[in-house]
Amino acid sequence: MDKNNALNEFVESYYGQLSDLVYKNPVMLSPEETALIIIDAQKCITKEYFIAGFESMGIEVEPLMPILDQLESNTNIALENINKILKNCRKVGIRPIHIRIQSLLSDAKDTGVLHSSAGMYYPPGCTASEFCDEAMPLDNEIVLNKTCSGIVVGTPIDRILRNLGIKNVVVTGFYTDQCVSTSIRDLADLGYKVDMIEDAMAAMSQERHDKALQSIKYIYANCEKTQELIERLEQLN
Repeated sequence: MDKNNALNEFVESYYGQLSDLVYKNPVMLSPEETALIIIDAQKCITKEYFIAGFESMGIEVEPLMPILDQLESNTNIALENINKILKNCRKVGIRPIHIRIQSLLSDAKDTGVLHSSAGMYYPPGCTASEFCDEAMPLDNEIVLNKTCSGIVVGTPIDRILRNLGIKNVVVTGFYTDQCVSTSIRDLADLGYKVDMIEDAMAAMSQERHDKALQSIKYIYANCEKTQELIERLEQLN
């Protein structure tokens, strides 16, 4: 008997039973107690931004175009689904909260160590921190800036959610394996009921997206697809 395979089967069975206890039922969507959180739906995730970055480093872009095209396709699918969710949440009165990577200072010296080491200096007014059209905030919607991965560490979102009386959060955004998964774990630990929309988020590769989902779905968060969520939202009308 392959003991590692046996252990894998046992662990998957264990987590399956655990998920039935934690998220046996879908997360409630009462508008007064639910918020939509959109993480990092900004220009730094677009193909154009990657191309400009590579060219500035002297990297030949043409050989990378098939890869960048696939990245763009994956990103656009998630953005289109975020747009659908955003429109439907606004319709039923679920408040959106938009979160992006952006420093407070014009020289971006307040950027966190991890982002600094990756060269992610996004001062106010830079292209990288502009919201994508599909997830553009309205004038009366909350926008929070961060200079690290997690939204709980990087923003006052916990205090804001509690002040608003929010108990349930619908989470979408980028990247699944980084800022999104970090934020979901933290929100779950703070006691919020978390609903992650798996096709309204993406990682830089499908493999990283899938692995990240596997580690958090039905344990730290309920998991559903955009159409499933929209059908539940339509029942609120």
